[in-house]
Amino acid sequence: MSPLARQHETVIIGGGIAGLACARQLHDNGRPFLLITEDVGGRIHTSADGTVNLGAYYVTSDYHHVNRFVDRGRRIRWRRVLRGDQDGSFTRGNMPLLLHPLQAIRFLRLMREFRHHHETFKQDCLLISQDQAIRADPLLWGLYEEEAPEFIHRHRIEDIARSYLAPGAQGTAFTSVDRLTAFTLLVGVLPTITPAFEYTFRFDLLMSGFEEAVVLDSVTDITPNADRYSIRTRNQGSFSATNVVVATPIDVSARLLDLGLLKGPNYAHTFLIRGNLRRPWAQATYSLFPEGDPTLGIARQNGGSILFCSVSEDPDFGHYFSTWEVVEHQHWNPAFHLEGDILLECEQGPGLYLVGDHNVCNLEDSYVTGVYAANHILGDSGAAKRGTRHDA
Repeated sequence: MSPLARQHETVIIGGGIAGLACARQLHDNGRPFLLITEDVGGRIHTSADGTVNLGAYYVTSDYHHVNRFVDRGRRIRWRRVLRGDQDGSFTRGNMPLLLHPLQAIRFLRLMREFRHHHETFKQDCLLISQDQAIRADPLLWGLYEEEAPEFIHRHRIEDIARSYLAPGAQGTAFTSVDRLTAFTLLVGVLPTITPAFEYTFRFDLLMSGFEEAVVLDSVTDITPNADRYSIRTRNQGSFSATNVVVATPIDVSARLLDLGLLKGPNYAHTFLIRGNLRRPWAQATYSLFPEGDPTLGIARQNGGSILFCSVSEDPDFGHYFSTWEVVEHQHWNPAFHLEGDILLECEQGPGLYLVGDHNVCNLEDSYVTGVYAANHILGDSGAAKRGTRHDA
């Protein structure tokens, strides 16, 4: 079927990681689809010179699906991380864990238990929706409903949270710990116990074989019509489909699906800079900053460039650099929605699926939601099941 045919079995809206995952799974099982997207990659945004990701920055070793489509780069070594404290001091590496050994033991036990449940959760989500899988696991459901500060107090890890977790949330989630649920916080700090790597995404591998099924356009409206859906686009007119997979950023999905309440948004500016860092930031590969600081993180890249992340559109670069030149600037408006405990259903109607990072925000969990939607479209055939599970 020609991609520009007006009637399709499935239309996928959005070409980020979740939409592409759905397309990959359908293609591998021989099912046709049309993918409509404004761009390919979404928030996996690589700098113009191809040297650094200005969006999703890292992958971890347990991204069993995503890692098939990336070239891993430098490992993120925590001993090379500088963490800022509220008093203005900066501490290198895992020193906060060493300063509070009993809290560190409790924290690491909690993280190991959470990782075990999270791995089972990811496997379950290939065949059941995220919202169902979270509710089915008492530990995960409790964490999803519990505010992070309550969790931290209950487990008596306040010093670890202040010196270790808060800068991590600031640098990767662009928010403070007290605005997160315990579940979102623990997902965000999983890289502290799981190897993490910079990477280059191989869209040529992920999209191999279905490049012609991609149309660059934006969807303005989805309307149910008898047993099909009408999908109106800005430039290419209207299409109809039996199944629709909405894989856009959640603020766009909310408009298309009339979702109502969402988690609170998080914003950031990322800058690619050529220059010379001042001390102490010149002494570390990565620098994270305390809650409330307008600067979120600094990462020195192989090749000399520096990734600088801030909530400000016009940071005081002179405070951090002796010389600098802004090479590229990306405004994430929003970067993602993380604040709160809203849990959205993946099945929004018959044949209508919401996928992406609206419940769990990382590349692997987002990818899995796309596979889940494809598996429902494929049905319960053995071929579909064999094509989803991927052993570590």
